[in-house]
Parts: sequence; structure tokens; C-alpha cells
Amino acid sequence: MSKIHAALLCLVGLILAGIAVGLIHEQQVSKGPEDLVSILPKNQDVSLNRIHQVATRDGAKEWMLDATSAQYDKAKNRTILKDLSATFFLKDGRKIQLTSRHGVLLTDTNDMEVSKDVVVRSGPYELETQRLFYDHKRRSIATDMPIIVRGNGVRVTGKSMLFSLDTERAVLTGAVETVFENWRLWL
Repeated sequence: MSKIHAALLCLVGLILAGIAVGLIHEQQVSKGPEDLVSILPKNQDVSLNRIHQVATRDGAKEWMLDATSAQYDKAKNRTILKDLSATFFLKDGRKIQLTSRHGVLLTDTNDMEVSKDVVVRSGPYELETQRLFYDHKRRSIATDMPIIVRGNGVRVTGKSMLFSLDTERAVLTGAVETVFENWRLWL
């Protein structure tokens, strides 16, 4: 075999090896977060700083979540969140913003429970409570804690609430009280 043939075979071998390494690396990098989490040892807790997660259904973005830190508990299939901010997307493109100091995301269902200084903002309205539950399958937000809703000169309080993100309908129960803060607007 001539030196040119040997050099060409070596060059072809190096090119094929480079392509194989590139494909293997691309496959490892393109894995989704759930694939990467699945390779962790059983019952392994993982702590992360600054996380960002997006939930989609049928190609449409349903919510986006950011938190300053997260601790993943594989045994319980949940993520404990600190100082979180979530954006829920409505069908017409409007957004509902939620902030809280603490949260738990169930990684198998995308259901969430948030607590401690919970504030929800939508347009001119702001809701305050100490705990909210998000049901991903039903796309609803509920609380069994007292709430205050303020906006457009109205203040509404109640002991519990259920809100559907799809119908944009809220039901407040338990000693519901409405106060018109600027009653002249309503005359």
C-alpha cells in the first residue's frame, strides 16, 4: 500500500470518527430535562440555582416558571422552589403573573402549590393570599385561604376561590364582601 493510500485511509477514518463523536455529543445535549433527570441515581436530591421551565400542551405554551433556586427530590417526584415567578398564558394572548416565596412543583403532573406572600396580577387586578394550588390538567387555580382582590376601584374578599384559566371565571366563597373604593365611579 502506498503512502498516499495510507494517508487517505487515515484521513477518512479521522473524518468518520469526528462525525461519530459529533453525533453522540449532539444526542446527549439535545435530551430534554426529564431525560437528564432520569439518569440521576435513585433517591438523589439535586439543588439548582436559577431555573426556568416552560409547560406546553399541543404545541401551545401554557405556563412559564422561573425560580431563584430549586431542589429536586427524585424519591417524591417533586421540585421545591424558592422565590418563584410564574406566567400563565390565556387563549387570547393575555398573561396572568404569579409570584410567591415558596412553591412545590410535582414533576409528573406539573401541578403546583405555592405559598408565602402569593400575589397574582392580571391587567388592573391583583389578588393576594397565602397559598394557591394550580391543577395543570384542569388549568385551574384554587385556594382554601382568605383572599383579597383589588382593582378598578373595587376590593373583594373571600375565604376561598376557584379560577379557571380556560373560561376566565372565578368563584369566591365564604363571607364574600365587595367594597367599591370610589363609589362615584359607579353612579
